[in-house]
Amino acid sequence: MPIVARDDYALFVEPRRSVAVSATLTGLAAIVPVGAALLWLTWPSGLWPVVVALGVVVIALGLAAYRRYRLSFAALDAEHFVKRGWLPGSVRVRRDRVSEVVVVSTYLPNSTDTVLQLVAFDAVGVRLFRMRGHYWPDEAIVAVRDALDVASTLIDKPMSLRQFFRRYPHARYWYEGRPGLTVPVIVGLFALASGALVLVYGTLA
Repeated sequence: MPIVARDDYALFVEPRRSVAVSATLTGLAAIVPVGAALLWLTWPSGLWPVVVALGVVVIALGLAAYRRYRLSFAALDAEHFVKRGWLPGSVRVRRDRVSEVVVVSTYLPNSTDTVLQLVAFDAVGVRLFRMRGHYWPDEAIVAVRDALDVASTLIDKPMSLRQFFRRYPHARYWYEGRPGLTVPVIVGLFALASGALVLVYGTLA
């Protein structure tokens, strides 16, 4: 993954580091007990190298995701807005396409804490990009809004994400607020984990 030089841009902002730290600690809290239990179960049968190999793969994937997140950024040069997140792909939009920017204060899920959401639209109301306050610090969002130097609307009265998506339906990403998609994914992952445990116990039996 190429390293981007800050000097290539007039404005360069980074996501919250606390998100990466929190995700890392959560992952360790979930993986370490399970890995220790599987090692204990597979040690007598000699299958523990399989558990170690799987652990190495999981750790490698986690480190790759962590590195990509640390390389995430949003930036502006004279002609473009560029955003690279931790998921594959990036956003590159010509600045002259941005007609309006909306900045909205929203509540974090299950919390009274608030963060900002930035959504940029073109002249016909099509969403060009969005910066979610869960990942981007408020000061980064404000800096991008100011640097774009286009018509902007600030709604500082906090609203829930449900209200935000109701008011700006085009701001929603395809996976947000859709339990019909997220629930099957969670169930599928649980089924895979359960299947793996069944295979382990079946081998030990």
